[in-house]
Amino acid sequence: MDQIKETTESAEQTRKVYLLVIEHIKTLIQRGEISFGGKLPSERQLMATLNLSRNSIREALRSLENMGIIESRHGQGNFLVNHMGKSLGSIFSLLLFMNQCNDLEISQLRRSIEIGAYLLAVKQAPGAELKKLAHSLHLMECASVEDRTKIDKKFHDTLIEISGNRLLQLLNETLSQLFESSIKQLQTDISSEQWQTLLAYHTQIYQYLAERNESAGTKALIRHYDFIDQALRQTDQADYHKQ
Repeated sequence: MDQIKETTESAEQTRKVYLLVIEHIKTLIQRGEISFGGKLPSERQLMATLNLSRNSIREALRSLENMGIIESRHGQGNFLVNHMGKSLGSIFSLLLFMNQCNDLEISQLRRSIEIGAYLLAVKQAPGAELKKLAHSLHLMECASVEDRTKIDKKFHDTLIEISGNRLLQLLNETLSQLFESSIKQLQTDISSEQWQTLLAYHTQIYQYLAERNESAGTKALIRHYDFIDQALRQTDQADYHKQ
């Protein structure tokens, strides 16, 4: 019982320490003393500033590295980074592995993210970004089956980039990497006619974005994800009957 209590207290202490370290990092950012890619103060400096032991500082830094906030480089020190997408990806991957979510639910989450991004992108839609989207669309029209997934990802990534919302970009990158193998399999299995239908939805999304048409573009995205979700359901049913 005492050992359980000691472990709980240790975990709580580590949590409090890394919160102190985060607050200190935020202060350094506000002062302009550090930015992404910049080197953090040494362990010794953090110990002196925060009046904490070396073990406490190291545990806190290890926790922050696991969260994707810092990166430890051998012989150089710790650096402020933004690898939180990898951390989120690990969490979603574990949930998928433990059957706490599935491809269909990931697709439904991506639908919500992309519709939100589209509504923001309609208000932005700079010419240069629209050209990038048009280029991806052109590549999709003549893509081989092997290249479809990569170009499709580029199209959707660009659309979300146009929104200007970095949190949506982070979530999209996390989910699209997790979902990539399923999309690749789906695009390999669909017929030529189905691919043309999917391509038509992408064309509509681009055209309505260029026209700054919120309603029509949103409907095109819904049709696109309805198509994806239906294909995923059919794949699940086929896998079920094989068992």
